[in-house]
Amino acid sequence: MHVKLQVIIDEPHGEPATVDIITLDKSISGEGLLGLSLDESKRLLKALQQTVVRAQVEAYTTAHRCCPHCGAPRRSKGHYDIQYRTLFGIVSIPNTRLYRCSCEASESKTFGVLNDWLRDHNSPELRYIETKWASLMSYGMTVDLLKDVLPVSNSLSGETVRHHLCKTAGRMEAELQDQPRFVSGCPNQWAELPRPDKPMTVGVDGGYVRDCRQKKTNFEVIIGKAFSKTRSPKRLGFVQALDDRPGRRLLSLLRDQGLQDNQQITFLSDGADNLRDLQQLMHPEAEHVLDWFHLTMRLTVLTQFAKGLRQSDPNEGAELLKILESTKWNLWHGKVEQALMTLDECYALASDPALRYRNRSRLIQYLADMMTYVDNNGHLIPNYGEKHRYGETISTAFVESTVNEIVAKRMVKKQQMQWSREGAHSLLQTRTSVLNGDLRSRFETWHPEMRSPGPAGQEHEPVKFAA
Repeated sequence: MHVKLQVIIDEPHGEPATVDIITLDKSISGEGLLGLSLDESKRLLKALQQTVVRAQVEAYTTAHRCCPHCGAPRRSKGHYDIQYRTLFGIVSIPNTRLYRCSCEASESKTFGVLNDWLRDHNSPELRYIETKWASLMSYGMTVDLLKDVLPVSNSLSGETVRHHLCKTAGRMEAELQDQPRFVSGCPNQWAELPRPDKPMTVGVDGGYVRDCRQKKTNFEVIIGKAFSKTRSPKRLGFVQALDDRPGRRLLSLLRDQGLQDNQQITFLSDGADNLRDLQQLMHPEAEHVLDWFHLTMRLTVLTQFAKGLRQSDPNEGAELLKILESTKWNLWHGKVEQALMTLDECYALASDPALRYRNRSRLIQYLADMMTYVDNNGHLIPNYGEKHRYGETISTAFVESTVNEIVAKRMVKKQQMQWSREGAHSLLQTRTSVLNGDLRSRFETWHPEMRSPGPAGQEHEPVKFAA
């Protein structure tokens, strides 16, 4: 059985034209494949794309052949071919060059008709699909996927996809230039604002990626996550050494979630200077909390030292464990001064030269570091017990999982994949946008022709991963 597919092109000023697209030879013996095969669908889409694009270009060229001012036809200077890359293959289209009319004021005598329409020779939908899937898996796997399911060009490579992703990330970065770094306005006027939504919680933490230039070293990436009881979580990520506008990035993320100037917000971090600088001055009424998770990790290390001390010096080891337990209780209830006093007792006990514990010098060093850590971040230590009873977040454990979601799952932490700082920073921008579910809306803002005819304001669901 032969199946012949045709397209009828109804031109505005002319007779409809019928164009043959493809002829398929389908079996009716019961042995062949029922319906279209993947190869046939690729051929069909590629042929249909070429027909539609060329018809659009021809109609556009005809419509712009006359001068828009006086209506006189412009003389042609020939044409040159443009290779236009789409989801359904590369289409070669003629770009006609026309002489400008004498009534047009311009320095150039000729121009290409398609120059204004096709500023980029890549379809925005192709750029979107490349960016989306390259943000979720490797560049090479993205190329393999597109070639498996779509009639894209055989010349498509991982390097091309990476280049397009970086250009998309660069455009996102450019949009941050005009964003404010902190909440502006007078707090006295906040009472006039509408009632704010539920309080927002922001957690920020760091991760490490192997450097491709200095192969034995890593560089730090900052990962953050913001959420509330009524809003879907949003993520952000950037390379600390490259980003000169982290405050703008974070505030822009919070604005996207509907943050009002009078809305309560809590920042959670591990007390690192770079993370503290990111949060300070952004919101005058924000609460800054030291993460309980990182605080207890340090206490856990000290507890292990105390158990080791108990093996060599039972009485002193038992006493140290008792004092550390008291330190943890004081920190849990926000009693910073009492916690520092108990840590000082621990330090005095461990400094006894009569102790036989072989790791005594390391224990002393860890105790000194713990005392400095608590002293420097004492103003960020609240009553954790009270917050916990009221159901408030006191730990950045949710950010730890976000670090794995953003960094480890894509940058292949287990295989020690190596990255440049620029490449990692670009990928973090697009990956967080995909996970937040707003990459499509960004492309639709840049390219309104991509908007689907569905209900206005319909949101795209964020990408979710199975546990």
